[in-house]
Formats: sequence, structure tokens, C-alpha cells
Amino acid sequence: MKTKVEDIEVNRAETVGSQIQQGLTNKPIDIEGLSDAELERILAYRKEQKDAENKAKKAAFEKQKEKFISDTVSQFRAASELLVKLKADTITQANELFKKMFEVNGKELKEQNTFTFKSDDGKMKVQVERQERFEFTEEAIVHINSIRDIFRAKFQDRNKGFYNLLDGILMKNSKGDYDAKLLTKARKQVNDLGDAALIEEFDKLVDCQRVTGSSTYCRAYAVDENGKWQDINVQFSSL
Repeated sequence: MKTKVEDIEVNRAETVGSQIQQGLTNKPIDIEGLSDAELERILAYRKEQKDAENKAKKAAFEKQKEKFISDTVSQFRAASELLVKLKADTITQANELFKKMFEVNGKELKEQNTFTFKSDDGKMKVQVERQERFEFTEEAIVHINSIRDIFRAKFQDRNKGFYNLLDGILMKNSKGDYDAKLLTKARKQVNDLGDAALIEEFDKLVDCQRVTGSSTYCRAYAVDENGKWQDINVQFSSL
């Protein structure tokens, strides 16, 4: 069987291309001595090799990326599980100690939303706090609007700058709605104003609150080198 000229050129091009890729020849290539088919084959061979290198690099990157994601998520999950257990154990033991503290002193247990245990040397402490979550009924907007009207009538003409400041602080959005939570926090200050109508609306607004649940928090503190309490930062808030 006769070998075609084209086959010889292709084989020679593959050999030259392989030698170039592997660095087996230090001789300059006589491009003039190569046919068009040989040149095309050499270029194609080099492109194939380059594509293979890039493909291998991308595959290695993807493998490294997947391992990083998998390892990181696994560690986060393990840390989260540890924090969940730490929080639960801390609150359980703290409540048991709080109850026992009354027992050893012969006193009846009295519930408290916040209590703290401090070490004998005064350098460490653990605090447990229970906070109730509130929401406001639909009726709250009626009293909020009444409070806003009273503020406007009472302060706008007398001291416009102060009224604008008060109005801006109490607003919760661009629509001009007052923040019900901020208003209830100002109840004591409102009582000091002595305005019966305003006090009545604030009392009604407070009555519009309803408890929707509660959250318990625990915090650990240690005294630093400057003698100040420092919170040991562990994010329990979302657990």
C-alpha cells in the first residue's frame, strides 16, 4: 500500500509539533521548508495542547472551589450546631442555678427577665435575659394619628424647629407614619408633660400591644486588662 504525500506531511507535522511542545528540539524550525499543510497541522496541534492545558487548569480550579465550599459549609454547620447546644446548655444550667439560689436561701422563686451570675473573683460573669416580642393591633394607627395631631397642635406654631425635629425622629417611613415602638418608649416623658389628652392616647397605644412570643439571650463577659467588662463575642441572636 502506497503512502500518500499528504499522510507524510501530516505525520511529519505531528512529529515536529510534538517535539516543539516537549522541547525535544533546540534547532530553529525552517518554516520555509514546511508545506502549508504541515504549518496548519503544527498550529492545530499547539492549539489542541493549549486547550488541553486550559481545560486541566479549569478542572483543577473547579475541584479546588468545590472542596473549599464543601469544607467551609461543613465547618459552619458544625460551629452552628455547637453554638445551638452551647446556648441551650447555658440557659438550662443558668435557670437551674437561679432556681437553686432561691431554694438555698429559703425563699420563694420569683421570675425575672434578666439575671446575672458573677464569679467569686469578680472577673467573669454570665447574664441571661428574656425579651418579649410585641406587635401592635390594627387599632394602633388610630391613636398614632391622634398623637401626631396633638403634637402638631401643641408644638408646630410654638416652636417649628423643635416640632420638625420631633416629627422627623418619630417617623418610620417616607409616608409620614409614626413609629409605634418609639412612641411607647416615650411614654414616661409624655407623662411629665402633663397633657391629659396626650397621656390618654399614649395609654391607649400601649394597650394595643400584644405579646407574640419571647426570646432568651445569654452573654458571657470577662474583665480585660483595663478592668472593664468585655462581651465575649458569640453570635447567638439568630439561633
